[in-house]
Amino acid sequence: MIRNSTNNISIRPKVSKRVRFSIWLAAIAALTVALYIAYDLGIKSGHTQLNQDQDMIIQFNDNISNLRAQLGTSQEELIIAQRHRQIQEEAYKQISAAYASSEQKNRYLGSRLDFYRSIISPQDGQSGPVIQALETNYVDGKLTFDVTLVQAIKHKHQVRGNLRVELYNGETSIGLWPGSSTRSISFQYFLQLSGVIEAAKLGEAARIRVELKLQDGTLVQRWFDVPLDNEQSNEPLPDL
Repeated sequence: MIRNSTNNISIRPKVSKRVRFSIWLAAIAALTVALYIAYDLGIKSGHTQLNQDQDMIIQFNDNISNLRAQLGTSQEELIIAQRHRQIQEEAYKQISAAYASSEQKNRYLGSRLDFYRSIISPQDGQSGPVIQALETNYVDGKLTFDVTLVQAIKHKHQVRGNLRVELYNGETSIGLWPGSSTRSISFQYFLQLSGVIEAAKLGEAARIRVELKLQDGTLVQRWFDVPLDNEQSNEPLPDL
């Protein structure tokens, strides 16, 4: 194998140690300057970002303070609204109770007005003593009753006579008030009497006869059903 001969020879000039040191020194200085510049830029950029972050934190804190203040205001308004609602509910309850009481009073006054109208101007137009109503209540073998007597249209004279209340089961008498005698009565406008008749058992055909015998011998009587469900009002039966 034959090698090609090389005829070109390069000769490099010899660099002294001083020059090489200067070059290294210059490179280190340039690198130091570049690092310092980069560090300075980083510091400035960091300060800028820090200022922005601090401004943002301050803004967030302000927003949080505002939200807390709004929340406190909303809670106070909610408490006030709840109190107003409670006041309104209580007022509504009081108004409802007052209305119910007023309705009850109106019904009572209406019934009393009808009662007094029946004394002044009865529906049948008849004057004189009348057995107007009977209310009963049967509990534990005792029949309690309230009978109402009125003198319609004419009220110049006292009504005097004897009253008797008799309890029947069908056609059979099973109780009498007051006992074996009669009750003396005297009134000018109206009279309400209460009594009790003992009866061990009442049937569906139970009824009451109220009899008023006046001083002049006139007999006024009226029949009433006795409801077994203890209703407080009784429909009168036709006179027998």
